[in-house]
Amino acid sequence: MSFSSTHTTTYTVADIRRVVDNFAADFSMVGQATGLASRDVVSRTVSDLKIFAEYGYITEVNLILRDAQGITVRAAKYKVSTAAIGWPNDRPGSNIWPRTATGSLAVVATFTNGWWDKPDAQKEAFKSATGLNSIWVRSSIDTSFAGMTATFAQQYSSNGYGWQRTNYS
Repeated sequence: MSFSSTHTTTYTVADIRRVVDNFAADFSMVGQATGLASRDVVSRTVSDLKIFAEYGYITEVNLILRDAQGITVRAAKYKVSTAAIGWPNDRPGSNIWPRTATGSLAVVATFTNGWWDKPDAQKEAFKSATGLNSIWVRSSIDTSFAGMTATFAQQYSSNGYGWQRTNYS
């Protein structure tokens, strides 16, 4: 006697938006704690990330706090999963980062080759059609966070789509 089964995971744009909203809460809390991101900046950045996520163009998002000398003080890495079935949907938190008025807070997204391989004209048409708020370009910012201590944090998920957060300090 033998058995077989098939398991298909599906998620919708609404699931993607729910997950990105958890990142938005984290980003907003960090922005307020550090004094480095206004609500408007958070809103515009998250709007763009939702659009890229909805089209499957994001593999990772990093939130990076640097001091006045450009040294990374804290970071959070969010790895995208399209197989997040069974993940908990944790609550945003652990965002009491140091106030760093003379530092910087950066959001660095890692995009798929599907995005980078598009001709410039197609990227411009996408930007116009979707109403992106910011200019997203290749970056040389190191997101390996070598020498920092990694701590597993939250998992944000909805119906198979998720972002797994790791904190660095």
